[in-house]
Amino acid sequence: MSSDIASEPAPAGLSGHAFSSLFQAVGGLRNRRALAAMLGCTFVGVVVSGLLMAMTGSLGVFAGLLAMIVWVVAVGTGVNAAGLLQMDHARGISPRSTADALVYGLMCIPKLIALALIFLAVEIAVFIVLAVLLFICKIPFLGPLLFVVVFPLSVVVAGVTIVGLFLCLVLSLPAIWQGASITRALAQTFAIVRSRLLEAVLLLLFIAFLCFAVGMIIFGVLGFGLLPTLGMSMTIVGFGGFGMESMMAMSQGGGGGAGHAIAGAIGGALLWAVAASLIGQVYLLGLSLVYLRVTEGLDLTASEEALRATFDDARRRTAELGEKARQATHRGGGGADAASAATGAAAGSAMASGTAAAPAYSAPPAYSPPPGFATVPAARGSDEQPTQHDRRAGEPDIALPIDAPAPPAVPAYAAPPAWTPPPAAASPPIAPPPAAAPLPAPTTCAQCLSPVSPEDVFCGVCGYRLK
Repeated sequence: MSSDIASEPAPAGLSGHAFSSLFQAVGGLRNRRALAAMLGCTFVGVVVSGLLMAMTGSLGVFAGLLAMIVWVVAVGTGVNAAGLLQMDHARGISPRSTADALVYGLMCIPKLIALALIFLAVEIAVFIVLAVLLFICKIPFLGPLLFVVVFPLSVVVAGVTIVGLFLCLVLSLPAIWQGASITRALAQTFAIVRSRLLEAVLLLLFIAFLCFAVGMIIFGVLGFGLLPTLGMSMTIVGFGGFGMESMMAMSQGGGGGAGHAIAGAIGGALLWAVAASLIGQVYLLGLSLVYLRVTEGLDLTASEEALRATFDDARRRTAELGEKARQATHRGGGGADAASAATGAAAGSAMASGTAAAPAYSAPPAYSPPPGFATVPAARGSDEQPTQHDRRAGEPDIALPIDAPAPPAVPAYAAPPAWTPPPAAASPPIAPPPAAAPLPAPTTCAQCLSPVSPEDVFCGVCGYRLK
């Protein structure tokens, strides 16, 4: 294994030497330990996740979720371990052991998840701002004029954001492999995007074309070898392909066909995994070379200090906003306490001056007999005889010798006398009204209206009694 890739300082920026040096990424095919780490982790993840998926009937959705997590962790560990070994190769230092690479590759996964979440949050914030600008463009008359500028600006900003954040995520992998913290990895990727975005994109595209060329060679070899092998396998063993129809036909045929179909499927998966891992080794070594190329001569310390200053400023502003909200809450609570204190002071001064109003009279609650109170039946006369119901009130329906004796009678409860108002004060005697004056004697008969004299007792015409 050669380790003279970084023997000479690589010139910064784009040059013929920069592109020609990337052909050394093909040397990643000779790194057997990186290939073994990626293949081993991939197969372990596939086997364990397959077993968990087979248990989906008993464990339900939890088994599927756990299988996906196991597969992601296994593949991530393998890719990080292979990237670590390829980075050591690119830097020209003594490569670490495979076990150390696997352990460190597993420890890199939380950092990469945190970086991905940070980039996703930045992208969501940018799209929220663009959405606000587009909503402003709905204003009548002024909106169409603003949309002339907002639309192309949104296209450019969205494109730069997506490409830039994806590039930052890709270039942060070698920084994490080198042992950088999350802050330093962010500072390095932002410095690369800010100063050498075009160079990084072109070099990564060159690595992608190189991987495509290597993939064409690998899959061409596999394709030319697959056709005659499938023909002979179909004639001799009965295995005719990797499709679901051929496998179902072999499994229904009975005998050893089902076993050959499963074995052929596993062997085919192993073959394609080896091919993909070979192409991945070329890409990982090329990514390490590109990272070392674009970070050459960059002042990463200044970028990290500027990023830390930005984080500290955001943290300080957040603390100030929280302190202002806390003070506003305390002021609101202090005003309520002052109002209650003023009310208490006013009540105390009123009581001290003797002008406090007397409490309003509240009537006592109405009388209600205690629970279990039994009313006493009305008293009977001496000549009345008790009825049969009265005689059998305290006796059971059927007198049996085993019946318990009747409980003693509850003493009658004497209700308190009703409240009567106090007697009113004595008032002076009222004088009798004066006697009415006598009515005048009639001068006409009330019946026939004939004239009469005051001395007449009867009317002389109709005989009506006048007095």
